[in-house]
Amino acid sequence: MRNIIIVGQGAIGLLWYHHILQMINNHGDYNKARLHLLPSKRTDSTYPSAKPRSNKTSTNQVTISYDQYSFTDHNALVHQGKINYAQTEDIEQADLIIFCVKAFQISLALSNIASKLKNNIDIVLAHNGMGTLSELSQDVIKHQNIYALLTTHGCLRSAPFTVTHTGVGSTDIGLLSGVPNLAQQESLTKLLNAALPQVTSHQEINQKQWLKLAINCVINPLTAINDISNGEINNAEYSSTILILLEEVVAVADAEKVNLDLADLKIIVKNVAQATAKNSSSMRCDITAQRMSEIDYINGYIHRLGIKYKIATPENTKMWQAVSALS
Repeated sequence: MRNIIIVGQGAIGLLWYHHILQMINNHGDYNKARLHLLPSKRTDSTYPSAKPRSNKTSTNQVTISYDQYSFTDHNALVHQGKINYAQTEDIEQADLIIFCVKAFQISLALSNIASKLKNNIDIVLAHNGMGTLSELSQDVIKHQNIYALLTTHGCLRSAPFTVTHTGVGSTDIGLLSGVPNLAQQESLTKLLNAALPQVTSHQEINQKQWLKLAINCVINPLTAINDISNGEINNAEYSSTILILLEEVVAVADAEKVNLDLADLKIIVKNVAQATAKNSSSMRCDITAQRMSEIDYINGYIHRLGIKYKIATPENTKMWQAVSALS
């Protein structure tokens, strides 16, 4: 796995870019690997080969250009590094592409480069919510190995190409679509672990996806709608709403043949909110910045499955509609 591309210059994209770049520079097993960044936004008509303009921006007394990034690690140490932008030949030679973009950007971002990709490469989708796999073309699904990556690392983007690692977490990865190849999966997991541990590979990633979805169905919309930090959802005034949201998620998951325990979910949501008490959820950040949110792939996903299985999901539907109105 010598040619790696990160798609997306947001918080999670630069988190992985920085750690993989450090791994290449410091880890003997990977010193021949090549890493490139593919911006998620068009910069001119030659996208995806285009390179962002080189205007300089100053933040936190650190002046960087769009040829560099600034990364503050969890020990408050500031690192600066060079950004190697992906050109067409890099895309054509890619062995691993990690998409660190919003759920609603996945399909278009992948379709823009799909015709240039070799067959049987590893494509990793790192986003909140579920439902993106069904939006991909059958040609992509037929010829590529597609993985889901779920992470609990906290990372905040404060300015273009400037991010801070706000909380150390863990990562889960598993095959969503493709031909299972144990050696290839082990190689992928080993590489990611060398860059940013702890990474755990799962044969059945679906269960982990649903667990994260349940957490997101509570924390994301409640913090976004009420403009509160994560920890505040543990206030008594939200307890009944949280219970109903989780009851609906459990019912829909059961229809999808996924077993979620309501009592366990209540404890997990409470603990996650407490552990990230001062954090602002990604959805709250999106709403505050007047950006499009991933609500369609979180509570909206539960809403659509509720219709499919004729299961009432009024509270999740309410969250979906409320955040959609704010986006």
